Amino acid sequence: MMRRVVGGAALVFALPLGAQTIKGAVLAKNEPHHHLVFDDAELRVLRVSVGAKDTTLLHEHGPDYFWIALGASEVVNVRLGQPDAAITSNDLSIHYTLGKFAHVARNPGTGAFNNITVELLKPQSNVKNRCEEAVAKGAMDCPKPAVAGSHPAFDTDQLQVELVTVAPNAIAKGRVSGARGSWLIMLDTAYTKDLVHVVEPATQKWVGGTLRTTGTTPWQVHNAAKVPVLFLAVTAK
Repeated sequence: MMRRVVGGAALVFALPLGAQTIKGAVLAKNEPHHHLVFDDAELRVLRVSVGAKDTTLLHEHGPDYFWIALGASEVVNVRLGQPDAAITSNDLSIHYTLGKFAHVARNPGTGAFNNITVELLKPQSNVKNRCEEAVAKGAMDCPKPAVAGSHPAFDTDQLQVELVTVAPNAIAKGRVSGARGSWLIMLDTAYTKDLVHVVEPATQKWVGGTLRTTGTTPWQVHNAAKVPVLFLAVTAK
């Protein structure tokens, strides 16, 4: 799950401290290609789809965020006064981006550019790559030995993010969390009915493909589907 990055984000403008918007930009959650599916006090989940030869509006990301590519892709961004820059991503690659900027994304390909974008609404500090180069050109610290089905992506002082694969008729277990619990974000929402949280099944519900757990008890999910199911696990420290 490696990626190559040429250039940087598009049309980047610095935000004054405390500002809510950049002139001429819409908030990412209001941009037509960004579909808001989950929102609480800490996370905002956007499912993004930019069709072939299509271009987004100029849109602003206030908080830091990360995104996972759903399919291999190349997106062209244009930094004001500079040549176009291309960001090429492999399928399931995970990328961390600092907030307080606005950009336009243009898809030059023949297929859609799809991703899940997760805005982190609380301040984050000390972002560290684990088994993903989430921070471009950052050092890697991938835990050894690997845990079956778990692909740690990156950590901050506040959160741990991993990509989890659950085999058919198997149970996956999460890490011990802080009191704020975890967020499980399905890559393919068609399987939410098959992935059952077995710790608190009566109270925990999928909302827009995201399940929020509470308390320090690690999450546990059972996959009743006949195929492997993938999801992001965001766990509070």
